[in-house]
Amino acid sequence: MIGPDELFARATDPRQYDAEAMDWTPEGDADAPWPRFVRERLAPALGPLAGRSVIDLGCGTGHLALLFARLGAGAMTGLEPSARHAGAARRRHPGLRVVRGGLPRAPFRRAFDDAVAVLSLEHQRSLDEAYASVATLLRPGGRFVAIAGDPEFHRTPRWGLGLVTHARADGSLLVATTYPVGTVHDVIRPPEQFERAARGAGFDVTDRAALAPDEALIARDPRWRLFSGRPVAWLITAAAP
Repeated sequence: MIGPDELFARATDPRQYDAEAMDWTPEGDADAPWPRFVRERLAPALGPLAGRSVIDLGCGTGHLALLFARLGAGAMTGLEPSARHAGAARRRHPGLRVVRGGLPRAPFRRAFDDAVAVLSLEHQRSLDEAYASVATLLRPGGRFVAIAGDPEFHRTPRWGLGLVTHARADGSLLVATTYPVGTVHDVIRPPEQFERAARGAGFDVTDRAALAPDEALIARDPRWRLFSGRPVAWLITAAAP
């Protein structure tokens, strides 16, 4: 049985998505049910992006570029540590500038009006360091919108997936979830920890919303009905100092 130290090490290793036994790119397909749900939930949170510069932190295969373009973003950048995912993002979304790298050492300063992170802060060793880094990427008054996994959802057995979990003393959850495409390791933290880290970095937390499967997601993938009316993730919006 894998121990908590190894779970944490794997969860925070940016190379996990480049492992030979892992190919997450099908899950990141723009037309897959979950990516579509994410874009639909992000759209009202972001609103019009006309002329604004936006960065997707941990952009994966880059599907959020479709949303940014539809909202009128003036410039789109994706920051992605995985070579496999960065390559897929460049091929699938040529309008997205993709840069290899990750938090907390992103190679930008005061370059963006908006930053988005969708289930990518689950691979950070420290939320405090991550939010402090994002604060340096944003121009004054910029926004950071994060989607974070819900701990109860991630500890719930579902859909025949393999599941190993370890509850930590600080309230976070170490999780190894085995999908048909490979095993993903995450650090799942309650939304209060995101808010605390945001405020510690000088952000003003302006919204926190629970994300539960809606009828559109359930229609695309009926398995999600198991979690109807239950949070599976949280959307946390913060304004930069």
